[in-house]
Amino acid sequence: MTLQQSEKNTCTMEDLPEEVLEFILSLIPPYKDLHDCLLVSKRWRRCVLNVVKTRQRNLSKAISEFDIAWQSVIPVAMAPTITKRYSHAAVVHDNSMYVFGGCTCSMTTFNDLWRLDLSKRQWVRPLTMGTYPSPKACCTMVCYKDSLVLFGGWTHPASYPLHQTWHLFNELHVYDIIGNKWNCINTENSPPPTAGHSVSVHGKWMVVFGGLQRARNVVHSTKSNDIWKLNLETWSWYRQETVDVEHKKPVQRYGQSQTMLDDEHLLMMGGTGGTATYYSDVWILKMTGELWKWLPVEVRNSGDAPPNLWCIPVCKVGNKIIVLSRSRQNHTPPIMYISKRVWVPPRGDTDQEKNKERKVKQVDKDENVNGKRGTFSVRRNVAEESQPGPSHANSTNNSNNNNQNSNSQQSNNASAAGISLSAFNTTENSTAKVDHRRERRLENLRRLEEKLKKQMKDISESWSTPSPKKQKRNVLGMYVLDISHALDPQPYVTWLPLKNNGIFSEGPEETVLYSLVAGKSELIMFGGIQKDVSSLSCTTTNLSNQVTNSLHFITAPKYII
Repeated sequence: MTLQQSEKNTCTMEDLPEEVLEFILSLIPPYKDLHDCLLVSKRWRRCVLNVVKTRQRNLSKAISEFDIAWQSVIPVAMAPTITKRYSHAAVVHDNSMYVFGGCTCSMTTFNDLWRLDLSKRQWVRPLTMGTYPSPKACCTMVCYKDSLVLFGGWTHPASYPLHQTWHLFNELHVYDIIGNKWNCINTENSPPPTAGHSVSVHGKWMVVFGGLQRARNVVHSTKSNDIWKLNLETWSWYRQETVDVEHKKPVQRYGQSQTMLDDEHLLMMGGTGGTATYYSDVWILKMTGELWKWLPVEVRNSGDAPPNLWCIPVCKVGNKIIVLSRSRQNHTPPIMYISKRVWVPPRGDTDQEKNKERKVKQVDKDENVNGKRGTFSVRRNVAEESQPGPSHANSTNNSNNNNQNSNSQQSNNASAAGISLSAFNTTENSTAKVDHRRERRLENLRRLEEKLKKQMKDISESWSTPSPKKQKRNVLGMYVLDISHALDPQPYVTWLPLKNNGIFSEGPEETVLYSLVAGKSELIMFGGIQKDVSSLSCTTTNLSNQVTNSLHFITAPKYII
């Protein structure tokens, strides 16, 4: 066989059908590597564009059908890795995801900036220059052109000097991605210090709504429903007024979500007004003219809505909004508040009501023992009822001792009335009651001993042989809101009916205070507090094992041609 004949029999990539070439290109991460394939040839460019459209269409279909795929990335111990955190800010720019700030398990806040290379799935910490922002959490960060705009936030003060209160910020910092530099923007007119607010970019404007604020020289916090807008070209703040049509506007709140629909409309939903006050309403803000206008939106199929919509990031994919929240199998409604230490969800209202009921049921019923609350036991003297005369006479005659006049007189009067005062009874009845209490305490000790033995047995078995059964995991549930009719003359949104309760066995555990951003044909979830968030308390021990720095990617299932 000659060389020319062998070259004719050799197949190259150009000889593959376009369907096969598109399948091969679909296995490449949808970032820099796939973008570089656009430059190979016109044929490759056409295939790459088809792959991008197909991926986006498959993701939207998978979300609508609750048929998504999870990919978890656990950081390697020795590799450069971002620290565990929650209540941070995250945003995607080009082929990277940037994360700023957040809280630690030791109740402090960060001011570091990390970059995740989405092509390699690796963390990189830029050695930034310029004026660094203050360490804080619950701030917002958006992307505009080649800059990251950071605003607001909250932090807990240092342990020294003593008696400091938590602090809010209204700082405005801009990170130049190309120049790798932080810039602090000083403006004359700016919003008050704010945390837990929501932002979105519309054209050259950054729109800020709501948030937790605090007036000057006031310890207690207040909520806001004001609208501020920032000109991203001139860095000027303006307070935006709205049309007051029959007082139709959202109530004051923080922890809500805000989604851009187009350059003239944004959608706001959820939030909380403080302890035991959280909202699930939806509003449209029409941003045209000098006075903007709030429009209430009807929410349909609310039975399939998430249990709560406060401090939960949302992502828009096509005409759907995705919410990752705790499953409806967990009936404990958490409440969001700023505690003395960290911004965490404590126990819900149901636990408080159970504690109140438990306190009412555990009222001490001992009979006047060492100052405890007691009751007088009422009982009839059967002997006295059968022989009232002699019994009364004998008790009267036997009450003439000089040392026990008062006590015997009280006992005789009570006997005559058919009542026994156990607190003053110093005879056999007292001994019987002491024995009864002793038996009850011994029984409690016996039960406690059996419980401890059972726990020690379970621990020894878990260390000796691993259990073949998988432990039950409380995974996150996915909820989908259809917003295709949000801009109709009579706007309404619809929660899609859940399939399989919206729960995915391969998903992460129930998590709060995480970040969720939209990448290229995938959603990226990072950080947060995992496991039983309803039992969290503000201690380092409890949070150290629950705060995470894991990455989770939501994509459409892959198919083989």
